[in-house]
Amino acid sequence: LQKIISTTIGMVLMMIAIANPPYRPGNMGFTSNNYYSVFIMDQGKSDTDHLSAMLQFYNPKIKSDQADQMAQIYVEESIDEGVNHDIAFCQMILETGFLKYGGDVKSNQNNFCGLGATGNFESGEHFPDVRTGIRAHIQHLKAYASTEDILKENVDTRFRFVKRGSATTIYALQGKWATDPLYDQKLENLLERLFQFRLFYASQELATEIIH
Repeated sequence: LQKIISTTIGMVLMMIAIANPPYRPGNMGFTSNNYYSVFIMDQGKSDTDHLSAMLQFYNPKIKSDQADQMAQIYVEESIDEGVNHDIAFCQMILETGFLKYGGDVKSNQNNFCGLGATGNFESGEHFPDVRTGIRAHIQHLKAYASTEDILKENVDTRFRFVKRGSATTIYALQGKWATDPLYDQKLENLLERLFQFRLFYASQELATEIIH
C-alpha cells in the first residue's frame, strides 16, 4: 500500500514539476520556493539529505558518512557567504563526476570545482582538507556572482583573477568558469535531477504520514 501511495504521489508531484518552469531571469514573476533557482547568490532549497542521497545514488561506492559530510559542509559554507548551495553542490558533482574524478584533478587535492585545472594535465590547486576546499569553491562562486566582500579568510588563491559580479546566474558561467559550450546546460540538468530527489523525498514523507 505504501509503495502504491508513494508512486501515485510521486507521479502527481512530477507532473506539477514539469508544468512549472525553472526560476530564470526571464521569468521573474515565478518564485523559486517550489523549484530550483539559477541565481548563484540565492538561498538553496535542498536539505542535506537531498544532496547526500543524490551523490550516493550516482556514486554507490561513496560512504554515506562522507556524502553526508560533503553535503553538510556545502550547506554551511554556502549559507555563510549567501551562495546558493544547490548550485554549488551540483557544480561540485559536475566537476568531479560525482566524486569519481578520472580527469586531471585527483581526489587527494580537495579541489572540488577544478580551480586552476586548465587542461593539458594541469591538476590545479591543492587544499589541506575538505572544508578548506569547499570554502575556496564557495568563495570563487561568490567572486563571479557578487561584488560584496567575502566574510571569511580568503582561501581561494584565484579569487583576485575574477571579474567581480560578472556571472550572477549559471548561464553566465559558460565561457568564464569553463570553456565547455554546454557547461550551463549540464549544470542545469543536475539541478533538475536534484529537484527530482526533493520530489521523491516529499512523496515518501507524505506517504508515511498518510499510512500512519
